Amino acid sequence: MYTIICIFRVKDRNLDDFMKITKKSGEILQSHGALDHNIYYSNELTGRQGSLGFLNFIEMEEDEELLLGQSLFKNEDHYYEIMKNVGSDDIIQYLDGHIKDIVEMNRVVTSSFTSVKASQANA
Repeated sequence: MYTIICIFRVKDRNLDDFMKITKKSGEILQSHGALDHNIYYSNELTGRQGSLGFLNFIEMEEDEELLLGQSLFKNEDHYYEIMKNVGSDDIIQYLDGHIKDIVEMNRVVTSSFTSVKASQANA
């Protein structure tokens, strides 16, 4: 499996619009073959049992919500294939432009993870 995660800081006043946009974006990704797409509200950001939490790494303002987005694909090649197909979708282009009005993209954290170690994938 291959997953992309994004951590968004969203102003409270923009939360409803953000959720509508990401829901529609997720539907488009899934219509092109993504296995799943979810947005999660933050619950506990301070860590547990002596561990660090997101608040140790991400500075939040009082009027912000921290959200986690996750998109799931079969593998990395599947991800690139879907993104190539989605790139020509006019609606997703509009949504991507609109989300930049809601979220400061330079404050979004994005990373990918795979269930197969890179050295095993090429073996």
